[in-house]
Amino acid sequence: MNKDIIKEYGNVLHDPASITERPLQTLSVGPKLDIALGGGVPEGSLFIMTGPEKVGKTVTALTFCANAQKHYERKVYYANIEGRLKKRDLQGITDLSLEPEKMQIIGSTEGNILSAEKYLSIVDNIVHTQPGALAIVDSFSALSSESELTGNLADVQVMSVQKVLAKFCRRISNVLPINRVTVVGITHLMANLQRFGRGKSKIEKSGSALKYQVDVKLHASHSTALMQGDTQIGQTIHWQIVTSAIGPPGQKVESHIRYGRGIWKEMELADLMIDFGLISKAGAWLKLPNGEKIQGKANLAKYLEQHPEEYNVFLGEVMSMVGIENHEN
Repeated sequence: MNKDIIKEYGNVLHDPASITERPLQTLSVGPKLDIALGGGVPEGSLFIMTGPEKVGKTVTALTFCANAQKHYERKVYYANIEGRLKKRDLQGITDLSLEPEKMQIIGSTEGNILSAEKYLSIVDNIVHTQPGALAIVDSFSALSSESELTGNLADVQVMSVQKVLAKFCRRISNVLPINRVTVVGITHLMANLQRFGRGKSKIEKSGSALKYQVDVKLHASHSTALMQGDTQIGQTIHWQIVTSAIGPPGQKVESHIRYGRGIWKEMELADLMIDFGLISKAGAWLKLPNGEKIQGKANLAKYLEQHPEEYNVFLGEVMSMVGIENHEN
């Protein structure tokens, strides 16, 4: 019997005593999200970010890509389904390499509009054939099925994309951890038109297909402006951890984005240094362990930008206090 199985399917039978859990590398998003997630996002995960439009999900995804390239030498495939990704968006992310051997953009062209089936088939192929890769789907909410693209408006089947997504999730779920491929999906919230009565209600525009397969999920409720005087220089995203593969769900965290840079890791570390008591505070003045005084958190972030070695030391101290690996090493 065993010989027949091996002959038909290959070496798929294993002694239970030989089974060991494969250690999966944890990938960094940003200092504050890494801590809230219990260390980051394990490779081989389906990682979903949802929330309103323009809240900062794409910038967060691109920063995640830059970290994966820089610290883990991962190749990135970006499915530009919405067609809104611009060169300035890519150039505005610190450390994001646009070299073809490090990043490829998947997208429709004139005369070749990709359907949900085609986009997801491409990502499915990446999952099965590109071990260690990172695949970004921006966004699942913008997918249109072949029948939606080729039929007339009266023939549109709302459920068709959900069926394609369900099949896609089943095909990749067991392969992701084996091939160490991480799929990052973005979804948007939309008004729930089926809700009756008073009160506002929004639902995730991707159906329920992703809900049962997701390993890590972040929900952004809103963002607030980061100001420098009268000028907005970024925004703070208000996240909630819905699901984490290695940390507890339910935590709320504020992540900072600096326009032209991505996640503002120095400002996030400044927050953490104050929260964890690594620096003393007297009014607007902050005192570093070496005795140097800095006025205001913005100047502390600037100091950390100008002293990358000290940034790395302080980040290591914070991460060690919560028992998390310092991804910058």
